[in-house]
Amino acid sequence: MRYRDIYKKIDLKAPRTLNVVFPNSAPVFEALSEATKKGYIHTRLYGVSQNIRQLADSFALQHYELIPAQDPDEAAGKAIADIREGRGDALMKGDIATAAFLSPVLNREKGLRKGKLLSHIAVCDSPGYPKLLFLTDGAINIELDVDRKRSITENAIEFTERVLGEKPKVAFAAIVEKVNPKLPETGEAAQLAREFSAKGYPAEGPMALDVILNAEAAKKKGIVSAISGDVDLIVFPNITVCNFMLKQMIELQHAPVGGIIMGAQVPLILLSRSDRPSEKLNSIVLSLIR
Repeated sequence: MRYRDIYKKIDLKAPRTLNVVFPNSAPVFEALSEATKKGYIHTRLYGVSQNIRQLADSFALQHYELIPAQDPDEAAGKAIADIREGRGDALMKGDIATAAFLSPVLNREKGLRKGKLLSHIAVCDSPGYPKLLFLTDGAINIELDVDRKRSITENAIEFTERVLGEKPKVAFAAIVEKVNPKLPETGEAAQLAREFSAKGYPAEGPMALDVILNAEAAKKKGIVSAISGDVDLIVFPNITVCNFMLKQMIELQHAPVGGIIMGAQVPLILLSRSDRPSEKLNSIVLSLIR
């Protein structure tokens, strides 16, 4: 499956409502305009009225609703409250700090909590790999233990399975393929691989990245693997490694990329200021998959 196949999967009876928190930049409006033209979304824009109108006009964004808010905090609060009242199917970060965007989402009384943990799943269409790669978590969770990794994996599997229509092949990444007490992530990878294999998922770990991506590398190393070179989902040992992998795909391979946050009542679209409009559009499309 490639991104073009994801786009073909989108079959909406009516546009979904996307609540956008404090949009204030050209790339955001370019993506919103394109998604609106394709009939994917109806936008509710929360922010400074004059700025929104100017940018919406510049990019010919049609049929949007404007909800005035003087600052990002007010915008986030109103956008989340509207989703709780049924006025919104997904929440998208505009020009607002990530912490300011996620903090009200996590509010136990007024937020959008659902699962144990929010986590980010990136979907990459690398020209060097025969199908989509799903990577987690390179954006949110910094301090990880085995319980958090389990929750991250559950979120990622739920989304990946929804996209693919079948159980994903899951690799728990580490620097080596053997458990080493000096590398705690190797033991955690082995434990989680056993757990998810017992649930019926093709899961292996620890696996080094070359073995994950290339079946020939596994053969050369004498490693017997049922998923090497055919992995769908990579669960990384920490946020840094996952983020580096994602950024090198974007910057060096120019791979189409998008991402979604799972674990809330609705999909969350968390964008970087450096994301291209195409990456923002891909993320919007990912939020439409149910």
